Amino acid sequence: MRRLLLPLLAVAAACTVRPMVTRPAAANAPAAMPIAVPPQATNDPKAKPVEVAAKAADLIDHLGDSTATAVPVPKDAPNEGADFQNNWIFDHFGRFRRDKWAIAQAEGRHYKVLTIELADHTYRTVYFDITESWDAWKPTTPQ
Repeated sequence: MRRLLLPLLAVAAACTVRPMVTRPAAANAPAAMPIAVPPQATNDPKAKPVEVAAKAADLIDHLGDSTATAVPVPKDAPNEGADFQNNWIFDHFGRFRRDKWAIAQAEGRHYKVLTIELADHTYRTVYFDITESWDAWKPTTPQ
């Protein structure tokens, strides 16, 4: 009975709802943008979301994080820009492995979207703007 009771108590403790802890912002911290957080489990139908301040650093879009901040690949980059992309990723993240890639288009621009696995086994998506290379590429015409 004891063998069955201990695992059940461990599972019950892991499944309990923990209250959300909010920390006061530091006096010299940059202004934070409020974000909505769902209310805690309650039976009150009038419960409203609580606004929690997000750090400004969490809201910054870094180079390569989206199509708006995509890393521009030079038109004359060798090996269709693959060497440039590999060197840029290595310089910013260290050792990595390409997991998957895709070609995307948005607002008249062309992007190469790479999902990479870093040395700590986390995944990142990096956007490269390949519009210049794309526009310069001329397909061979069949004769």
